[in-house]
Amino acid sequence: MTASKLLTKWGEEPGHKREEKIFDAVLSKYLLPIQWCAVSSSIPHHTCTFYVAADALCVGSDEDYVRVTVSHETAQRIVDALGLALPTTKISDLIHTAASVRILPQTQTPDSSMANTSRMVLHSKAVSAHVNGRPGLASTVGKDWVLTNKLIGRPDRAANYGWHVPSSSFRGPGGAPVYQPLGLAHNKYHTDYSQVLRPVHRWTVVDGRDMLLEDVLTNPELATLLSDEGALKIVRHPGVELVGTGLPSDPVCGGPP
Repeated sequence: MTASKLLTKWGEEPGHKREEKIFDAVLSKYLLPIQWCAVSSSIPHHTCTFYVAADALCVGSDEDYVRVTVSHETAQRIVDALGLALPTTKISDLIHTAASVRILPQTQTPDSSMANTSRMVLHSKAVSAHVNGRPGLASTVGKDWVLTNKLIGRPDRAANYGWHVPSSSFRGPGGAPVYQPLGLAHNKYHTDYSQVLRPVHRWTVVDGRDMLLEDVLTNPELATLLSDEGALKIVRHPGVELVGTGLPSDPVCGGPP
């Protein structure tokens, strides 16, 4: 089904109903196949290769698609259902560093309508126009919902980060210039045109052997490969019920890259 047809079902207003329709669209096989890109990280004595989507999550058809914007809650539910994961601030930085296709953040006026579906579409089209069909890992295609220990004890909040730029007065935890430093200003239901979803594959390769992402992130010796905070105490949003998850088996997501 094309994005245009899906959008007519979603309506203009944000909220729980639209989030559920986006979630259903992803699970109903309207998700565009994810193109996985390898990204590398190293610290003294250890190296890691992990895999991320080349772009934000899109639904529709090859000719008519939209980058969906969702809340942190819906983002977590989607990656749970697909057997994938959300990024950390360091993963987000590493994606931008490794990106072969770089564009500036496609900002819009912040106002009371910035969560509307039409603004989602406008943002997606602006990103596509600047990517201009170039293949490969793209950044920055929106802000990320991220994993962070700062969510511990704050299950009602959402953690967002990103919009990398060449220079900014704001810095990420790793020092990267961004428009959006790591913040918990929003609740877990917040959405706006900028909050896309870029999934991370749960299979990684550390020092030549396969490891699950969550095992890397919680390992005190290895966590700094993928985390600015050292070992994480949570590997998913603590305020979102885990309904079911597993490693990817669907052709859209694939097995270990």
